[in-house]
Amino acid sequence: MTRLLTIGIASLTARPGDRAYNLAQITWAAQHAVRSGCDLLLTPEMSTTGYGGYPEIVACAERAGDGPIYEHLAALAQRTGVVMTAGFVEDARPMRYLSHYVVYPDGSFVVQRKNRVTPREYPLDPAVSLFFDDTEEIGHVVADQAYWQFFHVKGVRCGIVICADLGVKQLHDYFVSQGIELMLLPTGAGGTRAERMTTAEIVTAHGIDRYMHEMRAACFPGDGIKECITYRRALAAVNMCGYDGKHFYHGGQGSIIDQFGDVHALIPGIANLDRQQSRFACAHIDFDHQRD
Repeated sequence: MTRLLTIGIASLTARPGDRAYNLAQITWAAQHAVRSGCDLLLTPEMSTTGYGGYPEIVACAERAGDGPIYEHLAALAQRTGVVMTAGFVEDARPMRYLSHYVVYPDGSFVVQRKNRVTPREYPLDPAVSLFFDDTEEIGHVVADQAYWQFFHVKGVRCGIVICADLGVKQLHDYFVSQGIELMLLPTGAGGTRAERMTTAEIVTAHGIDRYMHEMRAACFPGDGIKECITYRRALAAVNMCGYDGKHFYHGGQGSIIDQFGDVHALIPGIANLDRQQSRFACAHIDFDHQRD
């Protein structure tokens, strides 16, 4: 039987600490996913809590599999038949992890913890001990010493890499050694106000040229294409969208790329602050197809 996987990605807006609003956004995405026949739905990093280390976000922490976020995702998965993924703060006292749920229709679940938490995400804890050097402010870990929870969807072996964990040393070779066929990349870190524009700013004398510059970057999946070709692995990635009302201006990009580097779905980033909104896309990826 051909392993044809229908993947949905949802770039969502999220309010820090507003769990009800954020879960409603995921319900909206799940409705699109079931109408599109999706097997799997990917939502952004910290999609149920809002992104960052704000106190109201940390206050949303729950033990894995025991809390309102899990209950909501499990009910959605059971009702729709779609495997749901969503970011949350995991309460594993005394630790609080930046984690991502994978919840199946039967209620079983997997939790991936973020290895390389960033200063923006303090006081959340990294999944493992990190070492630091002068290359960047985020700590490092080698892939075979990192925390990974691999899983299957319709026979396809998957792994979640949460945002900055894409910088885990030797990541790609390690995922090859583990037989990972689909990398899920939920991201959340936002940009700055200087990287966004309003409609009024766009229509100024030099605004359109600046807007075009920003959109060229927002409409291309970047190194993901090269990595899919190099490692013969598919990728589904999605970023949070919109201004969080505090500090972060999330870009909203998303893409689904097959193991040959073909882009099957694309959610371009939105540089216009007046136009930012949640969006959904999906694609069918054949994991048994062999290119001639």
